[in-house]
Amino acid sequence: MDYENSWNVVSKDFAIFKNKKSILYTLTILPFAVGIGFTIILLLIHDASPSPYSTYIPAFNGFLFWFIILAAIIPTAVASYSVMGEKVEKTLEPLLATPLTDGEIILGKILSSFIPCLVATYLGAVIFMIGIDIITSQQLGYILYPNWTAAVFLLLATPLACLFGTEFNTLISIRVSDVRTAQSYGGAVYFPLLIVFILGEAGYLTLDIKTILIFSVLLVVVDIIIFYINKSLFQREEMITRFS
Repeated sequence: MDYENSWNVVSKDFAIFKNKKSILYTLTILPFAVGIGFTIILLLIHDASPSPYSTYIPAFNGFLFWFIILAAIIPTAVASYSVMGEKVEKTLEPLLATPLTDGEIILGKILSSFIPCLVATYLGAVIFMIGIDIITSQQLGYILYPNWTAAVFLLLATPLACLFGTEFNTLISIRVSDVRTAQSYGGAVYFPLLIVFILGEAGYLTLDIKTILIFSVLLVVVDIIIFYINKSLFQREEMITRFS
């Protein structure tokens, strides 16, 4: 596999994305709104039921898990254009006619969505952590974030969740014929992660470092499987006929 070929695909997709306002809004406004919104919600909760901020640290971790979910959701808007955008721009057929291997094309498509979505998620997480530190540092007597829990949540589980969302939505975009359908089916990526969050909030799981490490191992396995499913279902002759 020639990784330079894959990066050429990434560069070409970036050129498409920068002209799509819906994608740019998703990558900027959504993470900013989530980071600010979560901070305000926790502040309102504390004002309604004043307690030492130290008692809210488990809740802070619960909100950190939402950035893992966000990392999987954002690719729904972005990865749907990994193939559909090529169709709209009428550049799909020339791409499929190149000597690039299926693996090189798929890797390029995945990276072109994964990179901006992960950066956008980190933007929201940084805003959230800064907001929490501003609110709590005086009472706690120390800066809560960054810490080891946040590092495991954001540097391990979040990229794996983002890769999961990207690969799943790329898979959907390969098999359907329009952007709306791809985004509708791609939204299903939200549910398994939401179930983990609900189990944590219900007390059946503890959203701590150990749980997130186990969750990350499962994501590694799933990510590998979905990548090879993408590769096996990428039938360029069929796609040329279907999208022509």
